Amino acid sequence: MNDGLAFPFAISLCIALIGVDTGVKIAPRAPLSDFFEVQSITAHRQGDTAVLDVRRTIHAPIHMRFNVRIFHVEDLGMVQTCSVTSSTILYMPGSVLPDPVTLDWWTWGECPKLPAGRAQIVTTWDPEPPSMESLTIITEVQG
Repeated sequence: MNDGLAFPFAISLCIALIGVDTGVKIAPRAPLSDFFEVQSITAHRQGDTAVLDVRRTIHAPIHMRFNVRIFHVEDLGMVQTCSVTSSTILYMPGSVLPDPVTLDWWTWGECPKLPAGRAQIVTTWDPEPPSMESLTIITEVQG
């Protein structure tokens, strides 16, 4: 290549790469619901733990992490008592949950017990890579 053309070529290449990178970043993201939906999560207390009724649909394979946080009500408001974050998991259509879905199973054994009184189980799914919005479901458990 002619030395006089090397610099303009390099500049043109950089501009093209910036354009591609920007286009990827501003392109509309597929909604998480195209891959994974949660219709409802309810829970009922069973002694010092809970059993969850989870209604979800996995439409297409998707890699996600999840985070579960357990809160209880005190005079000053909601206080977090436990938290667990998973590694990345491949969610596949046709996957079934255990029967029953216990709090121990839901939290990978990290948060098997609920505090006394009213509590909340806050579950967040984060798609990997993070090209889609996270999904958070708050489940109330009466005391």
